[in-house]
Parts: sequence; C-alpha cells; structure tokens
Amino acid sequence: MLRLVAEGDETSFGELYRHYYPRLKPYISRNAASEVQAEEIIQETFIRLWLNREKLPEIANFNAWLFKVASREFLTALRKQVNYEEKVGTLQHTPAAGPISPFEQLHVREIKALVKEAVEQLPEQRRRVFKMSREQGLKVNEIAEQLSISPQTVKNMLSTSLKQIREHLASAGHPYLLLYLLLKIL
Repeated sequence: MLRLVAEGDETSFGELYRHYYPRLKPYISRNAASEVQAEEIIQETFIRLWLNREKLPEIANFNAWLFKVASREFLTALRKQVNYEEKVGTLQHTPAAGPISPFEQLHVREIKALVKEAVEQLPEQRRRVFKMSREQGLKVNEIAEQLSISPQTVKNMLSTSLKQIREHLASAGHPYLLLYLLLKIL
C-alpha cells in the first residue's frame, strides 16, 4: 500500500488514512488543547505524509514514522500557540498592569514596524485613505467627501488595506488577530 501511495494513488492514501486515523486520534487528543486542535494536527500529519509520499518505500517502520510525524506536528502547533499567547499577552499590558519590560517593548516595536512597512507598500490612494482613517481619525463619509469618492469605495479600500496588512503580518509570523490590537495602540 505504501508503494501505491508513493506513486500518488489517492485511493490507497484514503485507505491508509482510514486505517491510521483511529490510531492517531487518541494519541494526539490526549495532549491537545481541544478536539479542534487535535483534528488540525492529524490533518497536518496526513498532509505531511502526502507531501513526502515519495519517501514512503524507504521507511522501515511506517507506524513509528507516522507517530513521529504526528508528534512533530503537535510540537509545532504547541510552539505556535505559545508564541501567539506570548505576543497577545505583550500587547494586552496596560500601565495599570505594571511596566512593560524591554523585551515586550521590542515585540510591540517590531509589530508596529511591520504594520508601518505594510502600510507603505499599499498603493498611494489606498495608503492615503488608510492614514486618514487611522492617523487622522476621520470617518468613512469624511474621507469620501475630502477625496471626492463614494463612501463604499472608502470602505472597500480600508477592507483591502487591512487584508494586505494582515497578510504581511502573517508572512512575518504574527497572527492576524494582533492587527486589531495593534491598530488600537498605534
């Protein structure tokens, strides 16, 4: 069956999935934060298997290999979760919660710099609309009136700008949920 999967046989891959899924599920679910996270880890494991299928015939102990891949995917998910929680925690500090450490300040500066970099990459008109909204605090109708464009165009430009900024942050390893927090502190 492994040879067939290695050759790209999707039917054999489906059989392999149905055979090993019930074995991986309790193994991953035992330590995962939620059932959703467990499902994502198992899916990532099988994606990794499919992407590396050409190596399958060389694997002496497939069962051990698959569980090792699943363990690595679990550790990757755990690292991402810890990293995300640390960054969100950094941004949620308020003066009432105590001083922000230099390390935390560095993270905030890094994220602000990424947002600024993303804004500078926007097309000129979209960048102008975004800055009028975020830096000058103008409302959609005020921006539309000043630039002689429709309010819907302003909304579309803001939406597209935020999407590009989220993608820029994501490509730099920062979850897009941080964007909301960042835009509140910029």
